[in-house]
Amino acid sequence: MEEATICTTWNAVGMSLDQRFAIIRSIGLESIDEDNVRRLLGKKVAPVCYVWCDPSPSVHIAQGIMMVINVRKMVKAGCKVKILIADWFARMQHKFDGDLTKIRTFGLYMIEIWKAVGLDLNGVEFIWLSDEINSHSDEYWALVMDIFRNNTLRTIIRCCGIEDRFMLNRSIIGSYDPKNVTASTLFTPCVHSACILLQKADIWLLSMDHEEDLHDKLIRQYCKGMKHEYRPIILSHNKLPNLIEHPEYGKNGDPAWAIFMEDREVNLSDKLSRAFCPPKVAGGNPCLEYIKYIVFPWFGYFEVPRNEENGGSRMFQNMEELITDYEGGALDAAEVRLALTEALSKILKPVRDHFANNCEAKNLEYEAMWYVTNYILNLFIVGPSSCLPTFYIQPYCTFS
Repeated sequence: MEEATICTTWNAVGMSLDQRFAIIRSIGLESIDEDNVRRLLGKKVAPVCYVWCDPSPSVHIAQGIMMVINVRKMVKAGCKVKILIADWFARMQHKFDGDLTKIRTFGLYMIEIWKAVGLDLNGVEFIWLSDEINSHSDEYWALVMDIFRNNTLRTIIRCCGIEDRFMLNRSIIGSYDPKNVTASTLFTPCVHSACILLQKADIWLLSMDHEEDLHDKLIRQYCKGMKHEYRPIILSHNKLPNLIEHPEYGKNGDPAWAIFMEDREVNLSDKLSRAFCPPKVAGGNPCLEYIKYIVFPWFGYFEVPRNEENGGSRMFQNMEELITDYEGGALDAAEVRLALTEALSKILKPVRDHFANNCEAKNLEYEAMWYVTNYILNLFIVGPSSCLPTFYIQPYCTFS
């Protein structure tokens, strides 16, 4: 793939340090790194920001829409944004039998989705992790070993989430038996951290569809003792909650736990009609979180359709107005679900149109679907469906 030409310096021209900082701060940065971000922006006009993306045939809306929103913010603040597609990492986790050709197909498929929703490809550069590791293998493996030497086994086990059955590595679903935990699971935190540190980035924005908090802490702890100048700032972005009421069971087979870029109108309507949306309660309400982090940043407003007998449609300009009406009972849960369904349908429509009308995208979709179908059939023949990784549980549906 040809590397995109990056031109970001002009984005920062005419913007004050406070303006640039406010843009990056809006991504959801923890206060621990705010001073470091401000110093970095004061020192560099175009800091290098890497974005971690795991290739997948079912693209969570966080990785499809929130990522685009946040990349646009980074570019606007003057950053040189590089999207790292973690194909080698997926291979190490033996996703799709570790076949790098198939995994790269899913990476290309995700790029088509980002193109469809309006990501400016001239503003970013795509990098394949396998190419980076092959080109810098000596440096990479030395870094892996150094991270291993500087951490205890207990720390690594905690990073894998093995002490908490619901935080266990996502390739093992439901309750687990220690006999099923492979050595590669314990290997994961260190090789993941080394992948991040290898790039020598100024800023890292990690995967938006996985909980990487413990890995973040491992990287932060290791960086405290680093002797060289590359100590990346790790942005902690906002995460979308589970849509169903009991999230501890949500990823165990129920596709209603989240919205995916492949979802058609009928899927959206079904999922959101069942979404947890407690009346007059804004805190911990997943529907309102979707509105806050997807709809408002995308449109700049949230519209609730109503007929004239009920006062006509209501246009909310900010989240505070919406919460006030919802908690006060002027807006009920059914109206929120319906309005959210319509908003998300509008956002995802260009994706459906792109894969229906673009021959190259359509062929890539069929190739990805063929890989998924055959893989699932083989897994059902070999073993029970409980062995399926999380993203295989989401029914794979075509856009066309």
